[in-house]
Amino acid sequence: MRVTAVALLCAAAAASQGARAAADFVPARVELALLLDGAQGVSGLRAFIGGVEQRAPALAPGPQLAALVGPDLIAEPLSWGAAPAGARAIVLDAGAAGLTVPVLDARAARSSLQSWLAEVGPPRALRGSVPRGALASGDGRKLRAGLVASLGGAQRLLTASGAEAASLLAKLGKTAGRRTGAAPLSSDRTVRAALARLTGPAGLVVRGREPVRAAVLSLDGSAQGLVARGLLLAEAPLLAGSAPASSACAGAALLCVRAGLGPSGRTALGLLARTWLAMLLDPADREGADRLAQRAAAVAERLLVRSDGVDPRLLSGEYAPAWAARLQAVTVPSAGDGRSDAQGPRSVCVRADATAAWFGTPCPEAPSADALASGATTALDAQLELGALDAALQRLTPLDALRGGLPAALYAARLTLGGMLRGSGPVVVTGQPHPAGAEVEARWPLR
Repeated sequence: MRVTAVALLCAAAAASQGARAAADFVPARVELALLLDGAQGVSGLRAFIGGVEQRAPALAPGPQLAALVGPDLIAEPLSWGAAPAGARAIVLDAGAAGLTVPVLDARAARSSLQSWLAEVGPPRALRGSVPRGALASGDGRKLRAGLVASLGGAQRLLTASGAEAASLLAKLGKTAGRRTGAAPLSSDRTVRAALARLTGPAGLVVRGREPVRAAVLSLDGSAQGLVARGLLLAEAPLLAGSAPASSACAGAALLCVRAGLGPSGRTALGLLARTWLAMLLDPADREGADRLAQRAAAVAERLLVRSDGVDPRLLSGEYAPAWAARLQAVTVPSAGDGRSDAQGPRSVCVRADATAAWFGTPCPEAPSADALASGATTALDAQLELGALDAALQRLTPLDALRGGLPAALYAARLTLGGMLRGSGPVVVTGQPHPAGAEVEARWPLR
């Protein structure tokens, strides 16, 4: 009886590992990793993706996954002889995509691997630092590589594609084989504590750039939508205090972001302001505006960004597409009076008075009074109306597409994404302060 009880406890402990268990099989420094706990790890994601496909069939991921990593672990989690249990992951890193998955039927896995490799050329032995038995085909960006081998005491299938496929396959092999010096993602100090929160069957790890070093999110999908919860990691808190009151979003038909900012949040705001101004203005025209924006970002405690829509006429003209968004931003407190104005297809300005700093295109004469008042129950509240974005794209015509370039791409997006945008509710992101960055939740509903 005691032996049975111990066995049950061990089984329960193993079952509770969740998606974080897959981090033991992923190299430490990959740019993106989708972590899955057994075949059941994709059940929610499969339901959500099925809902997206119904609204936009062109977004079906199956063909893309098959080209990138071979087996479609989303639609067919047991294809290629994959085992029903055990940690698995899809990773992206340095121009390559890869997969690691436990195998139940090694013969089926090797047969499927041979067929996948043969799609781009004759399979050949792959030499170098990869595990023995690795095969490759194709070259350049069409390079594919893979193997089925006993790694870390269990049979696993590893695949990779892209210009750096051989390098990624070698990293996956060393990590799965528990080779000395092959640090897994689970040992990375940047994300280790956040990974411990991934108790659900699916998780996502994305590397960022300073000040946001990474995002570690659990994923919960269904036919009704997708929910992502977890941490944004930074050197210092991204959020602090409370966001401006919800009344600040009145009339923001497309986008509204309200936030209370911490030290890393102010750094991120400065980078975003510099990037946006660079998309609008030539260097000589933006020098004064950038200086004023950086001064405002350095002291900002509360932020409001809002947009009442997009002007499609400016999506297909001679100006940068950033001009199409009617956008306003306000920060408090002020860093001192200042004024910088410029002119493009419409006016743009960065200004500050004794109480606030603000940016706008078109330029407002004064900031929204609601941005000056706190009152929210969260430190971050952001909402994007995908239906409003679809309405803007629907105003593009085939004549716009004939111009080529961005207008043609946007018209193609209208045809491809329109059903999904119309069939989605508003995407909502909320957040609270956390010493490691910010605790966030994002909801993308389907209707």
